[in-house]
This record gives sequence, C-alpha cells and structure tokens, in this order.
Amino acid sequence: MRKIWAVTLVSALLLAVVAVPLASAAGGRGWDGRGEWGGQHDSHGGCVACGFLGGLALGGILGGVLAAPYAAPPPVYSPPPPACYTQPGYWGRVPYVRPDGYTVYRNVWVPPQTVCQ
Repeated sequence: MRKIWAVTLVSALLLAVVAVPLASAAGGRGWDGRGEWGGQHDSHGGCVACGFLGGLALGGILGGVLAAPYAAPPPVYSPPPPACYTQPGYWGRVPYVRPDGYTVYRNVWVPPQTVCQ
C-alpha cells in the first residue's frame, strides 16, 4: 500500500514538474484572440538545470521509497569480563630480626594470588 501511494505521489510531482515549464513557455506565444500570435519568437524559455535538478529530486524520492528497508543486524551479546584475576607470583624482601637484634632482609617468594572484586 505504501508503494502505491509513493508511485502515485511521484507521478503527480513528475506531471507538475513537466507541465508547469511547458505552460509557462507557451504562455506568450499563443493565439492572443485579436487575430495575431503573441509576437514573442524567442526560443523555448525552459530551464535545463531545473529539469536536471527536478529529475534528481524525483529519482531520489522514488528510489528511497521503493528501496528495500534496511534491517540492522541483531546485537551481539558477549559475556561480561571475569570479576576475578590472578596476580603473578613475585620475589619480595621481608625484614627478619636475628637473635642478636640485628634486622636483615630476606628474599621470600610470594605465590600467585587470585583476587576477586
């Protein structure tokens, strides 16, 4: 139903675009009722650019209406990122107090840890 209305509308616009310049171009050159012609013997007063632009406009309207409707692709759902991650293990220096009261630092391996938020 939509396409029928579109074709009817475009046909009416096309008829109006073609009929108006032809009527205005013939307006001064017809029989004037006094027994003579209008006296204007110039070339057709049509507008070439008007016809070109009108054709582009009507073609765009007709093409837009008759084109297949665009359907967006369905959304792609991905799982959320994990809430937990694992920190790698590392060597850390830990203070150690010897029995004589002197503080030294020892290298200690800290194992990997899983952290959840």
